[in-house]
Amino acid sequence: MNTGQMMLTIVAMFLLSMVILTTNRGFLTTSTTMTESRYDILGVSLATSVIEDATRLAFDEQTANAAVTSTSSLTASSSLGLDGTETASRPDLFDDFDDYNCYKTNPKLDTLVIQGTTQKMFFNSYCRVDYVVQDNPNTTTTSKTYFKKISVRVFAPGMNDTVKMSSVYSYWYFR
Repeated sequence: MNTGQMMLTIVAMFLLSMVILTTNRGFLTTSTTMTESRYDILGVSLATSVIEDATRLAFDEQTANAAVTSTSSLTASSSLGLDGTETASRPDLFDDFDDYNCYKTNPKLDTLVIQGTTQKMFFNSYCRVDYVVQDNPNTTTTSKTYFKKISVRVFAPGMNDTVKMSSVYSYWYFR
């Protein structure tokens, strides 16, 4: 073999090595992105479940059994949260929307099957309920209004970001 053929062989081996490395890097990046997406989707599902559970309840402790016609009848912003008849370990006993204020879920175990392996993920969530201004639902207020906003954060050790979701719940009374 002469020098020219040897140089062509070395260049060909180098190019083949680069193609193999690039392909492997692409597979690794795709796998990581898919795993992170699965975590995020589960986080969104858990946050949505908490919001849906909260919005199925009465707007306020005072509206659970009767209608109110004035915001002065509503719960004070400093008293949002559990009101004595509920316990944080039993959200199925919550009777109004603001009982979810400062609610933390116990880690929820979900099992993911990724490329033939089983991973266990523990998701934590934290809720906050505030009164918000009608014209700007991103502005919280200590004044009583007919609008409450729940913000839910879901996170897990394997997630890069925290999933943050919120929803505004309004009180409407039809006569």
